Amino acid sequence: MNKIDFRLRRAGALLAALAAIGGGALISGCGGGDSSTGGGTTGGEVNAQQEVENGIETTEQGLEEAKEQAEESKETAEKSIEEGKEQLENSKGKSKKKFEEAREKAEEKIEEAKEKAEELLP
Repeated sequence: MNKIDFRLRRAGALLAALAAIGGGALISGCGGGDSSTGGGTTGGEVNAQQEVENGIETTEQGLEEAKEQAEESKETAEKSIEEGKEQLENSKGKSKKKFEEAREKAEEKIEEAKEKAEELLP
């Protein structure tokens, strides 16, 4: 789970950084209107916007991958838990069987001891 938390935190930090960079690019693009055309966008603004959009897409892909890995980890953990439960149940059955066998042997030894004691007593 720590690995997933780390990846989600890293993706969140990346998204925050991209948002800050994108916000700065947009604010700097809203400067004075010194252009003679009066409203056209410059190549720098378009590039900055494309970079922000690419960053957002990359972040979204990273988040999707992190979600998929988290799901896979969850499924693996659930399978491990089920296998552990099955092993525990199997070991309980084996332990019970061994206990029963040991008890039967102990009862047999007690009977043998009683018989020998009766033979030795007059």
